Amino acid sequence: MTHAADPQVSTELPGPRSRALLGRLERTMYPGLRHGLAPFVMARKHDHVVEDIDGNVFWDFVSASASVPFGAAPRSITDAAVDAMRRYGLEDTHGIANELVAPLAEALLQVAPAGLTRVDIALNGTEAVETAVRFMRRSTGRPIVIGFMGAYHGEAGTAGAAGAEAAELSSGYRALMPGFVHVPYPNPYRTPFRPRPGGTGDGTIDYLRDHVLFHEIDPREVAGVLIEPVLGSGGCVAPPDPFWPALVDLCGAHGWLLCADEVKTGFGRSGTLFAVDRWDIRPDLIALGKAMGGGVLPIGAVLGTEGAMAFDDLSTGSTWSWFPGACAAALETLRWLREEPVLENVRALEAMALEELPGMMKRHPSVGDVRAVGCFWAIEFVRDRETKERDLPMQERVAREALARGIIGDSSTTSYNLQPSLVTPIDVARRALTIVGEAIGASEEAMRA
Repeated sequence: MTHAADPQVSTELPGPRSRALLGRLERTMYPGLRHGLAPFVMARKHDHVVEDIDGNVFWDFVSASASVPFGAAPRSITDAAVDAMRRYGLEDTHGIANELVAPLAEALLQVAPAGLTRVDIALNGTEAVETAVRFMRRSTGRPIVIGFMGAYHGEAGTAGAAGAEAAELSSGYRALMPGFVHVPYPNPYRTPFRPRPGGTGDGTIDYLRDHVLFHEIDPREVAGVLIEPVLGSGGCVAPPDPFWPALVDLCGAHGWLLCADEVKTGFGRSGTLFAVDRWDIRPDLIALGKAMGGGVLPIGAVLGTEGAMAFDDLSTGSTWSWFPGACAAALETLRWLREEPVLENVRALEAMALEELPGMMKRHPSVGDVRAVGCFWAIEFVRDRETKERDLPMQERVAREALARGIIGDSSTTSYNLQPSLVTPIDVARRALTIVGEAIGASEEAMRA
């Protein structure tokens, strides 16, 4: 049953006008850009609604890879950015500061976890992660950074090597970027580890402590740990609660720095301003990006303790890092989070998803697991619930069926992910999950045929 506000797709995808324009892109652009490109061309967007050039109307449940926190082009954030660009144009903040830089740094530190007292500038999340890794190594004088399988940290150089969401993402340069060791992410659904008697209380940390540090790496060579507090594109996974104190204790025991990659999880998407706030974790470094610019302009940052940034001899950032328009957008984004009921809505969306998603498992045998953390939602498809063998063809089929019904989701490496705007109305989000459920049913029927 549909209602007037439902998305409406009236052509095949891509529609004729989209097909023509996508063909022009294919003839001129780098071929790799085709991977993951939606089968339509956007004409306009407002709030969570996307209209393509063929007149089809979709609901956006990807939010530009979680970079658009409040729907398309919020008026006050856009106005702040445009006013700043008219006033200043572009200036390299490494050379000339503008009067927005100090207020933004102060505003970030005011809401940051305790102990973070310094800010460095970045253009985006990838650059922030790259800088954070350099800080870890420079501060400790140690070369190795421990990361987690399933994590995504960017696709350029150091950030790409630090991540391990899927082997293909780092193919061709993994061997050229040494100094990273990866262990399985503490995924409650897929972890190969269980806590043991006399251990830390967490199987992942027991494995890291008892096996990796014994057989593979000397802890005295480890600069620190880089972790997404909630896996983003890797499956919207939150670690079990015992993991965090065990990790903090391990870092303390060996003098490691703890760096939280909050590029995707930060600025409210996890239901708290930063995801580490959910567990009261106080990292030494935080990398920020994506939603920091309110979905209007790109900007990133690294927040750190005095100890993690106790030097001045690294050249960081790039020409466009913290240019005035982006600073204005970030300041207005923080005002939204401070003065508007954004976090309350995220928590309500999470509660609704936790009510609705388990029903999909009851109704659909292809669904192996469902997850919701703030506005990170995931549906994981399996061939068999006992073996948990992934069913990526089913996942791709569901993504296509959902898109044909007007829901834009993210068929990622391990799960079908939904990342709604943080201000999405509850009834819209509930209806979107119903439509996704219909897509799963249609996909199961088609796969059986």
